Amino acid sequence: MATLIKRLKRLNQSFAAKLAVAALLFAVAPVLVYQRLAAAEDQRNALLLRLAQEQGRLAGEAVLPLLDRFTVRTAAVLGPALQRLAGDGLGLKVLFRPKGSTDFLFIASAPESDPHNAKALMGQLVAAGVLDRLAQSCQGASPAALRLPRAEGDDEFLTQVSSRAVESGCWAVLTVQDTAALPRGLAGDPFWQTPQVQAAAAIYLILAVLVLSLFTDVWRGLRHFRHAARRQLAGEGQASFARQTTLAELAEVAIGIDTLLAARRQAEALLRQVSEENAHALKGPLAVIAQSLEPVRRAVPADNVRACRALDIIAASVDRLDGLVSAARRVDRAIAQVMERPRRRVDWSRLMESLCHGTARLAEERGLGLVAVVGPAIDVLGSAEMLETLAENLLDNAMDFAPVGTAVEVRLDRHDRVARLSVRDHGPGIVADRLEAVFERHLSSRDGDGSHYGLGLWVVRRNAEAMGGRAWAENHADGGLVVSVELPAAP
Repeated sequence: MATLIKRLKRLNQSFAAKLAVAALLFAVAPVLVYQRLAAAEDQRNALLLRLAQEQGRLAGEAVLPLLDRFTVRTAAVLGPALQRLAGDGLGLKVLFRPKGSTDFLFIASAPESDPHNAKALMGQLVAAGVLDRLAQSCQGASPAALRLPRAEGDDEFLTQVSSRAVESGCWAVLTVQDTAALPRGLAGDPFWQTPQVQAAAAIYLILAVLVLSLFTDVWRGLRHFRHAARRQLAGEGQASFARQTTLAELAEVAIGIDTLLAARRQAEALLRQVSEENAHALKGPLAVIAQSLEPVRRAVPADNVRACRALDIIAASVDRLDGLVSAARRVDRAIAQVMERPRRRVDWSRLMESLCHGTARLAEERGLGLVAVVGPAIDVLGSAEMLETLAENLLDNAMDFAPVGTAVEVRLDRHDRVARLSVRDHGPGIVADRLEAVFERHLSSRDGDGSHYGLGLWVVRRNAEAMGGRAWAENHADGGLVVSVELPAAP
């Protein structure tokens, strides 16, 4: 459950995931809206059809009484009566089938129809089976929904057939609607072909394209930023963020980032320059003082204890100042390296094998052994110079605390996506509550030794964090201190 929640939070923070969700919504929304509109359109058309059929039924009911009394004398009354009932797209057509006959005759219509159109109409009614149904039962009214083409213009829509049997035969009144006066859906045209729906669809499509293109441009701009940042970290030239974006709104941000990176590089170079200049400026006077002490020491009588002691203090202080200048230079160089934050592929295995080979002779001179177990082909993303400085400080620190006759143990291996370097000595270890304090600057546990300034492990942690890793210390179960460093392994 916790893993699921973590993944959901990650998706919620992902711009690409939100872009995919937006695209999915823009794709699904028209389908859902179309289904709802189609259902509403069907209901509307059904209601309108019922209204048209009811109107036709009423018109047929009004005409049939006239047909009951139809004679040659009253024939002239039928036409005007039909004209009064017709109008607003409503049309009436009167058919008659004489008794004993199977064919219907076209009698009258409103609006009036051309005789040729009347003949074509009779053919369409026969083809549609309307007259066959009338021949079987010539009594009552039945709704219809039949499209009838016309030669002179818009089609007609048959909505009602009213019939009545008389002694002389069978009367039929057909009620039709002009399709121009009906809704497009009721006339048989899909509702999405209406200008209103097409205009709404065009606006929606334009809006979807604009929103998705905006999201896509921002997403691409951020991806370009990420690639530029990776090239910056990998030291692959000085990639420009401003050249990686096509959005004017992101261009100002990119220019600001480029300016910041340029200022960082300038500060790094200035820090290195100032470090070298300060070291050179301070070491010169210190060397002069150290050289001037020799003639002064020869001129002071040996029995002048106070003067000789003062000269010794001055000499020790000069050595101390020289060490402090060197330490300050190391700090400045470490800070400059941290500011650079390189990300190049480095074969850490080969580097450690070479370093351990050279350190083994130094350890032997101190009466120590060096046991190195280095895994093969372990590559990390970082700086060879920073890795070498980090490893040298770990080895120096371990040899300083390892008792004579013991061995310093070095192990480099890979754990999943990280590479781990561990260096163990067999010394006294450190009190548990001071394991973190050993990584602080100017903190040294070497009692009575003024040549150490507590910078080794501080540099180790700074370099490890600058390369995206971490460093920590722990007491070994069998004695001694283990200092470990983990760095991201190269893919």
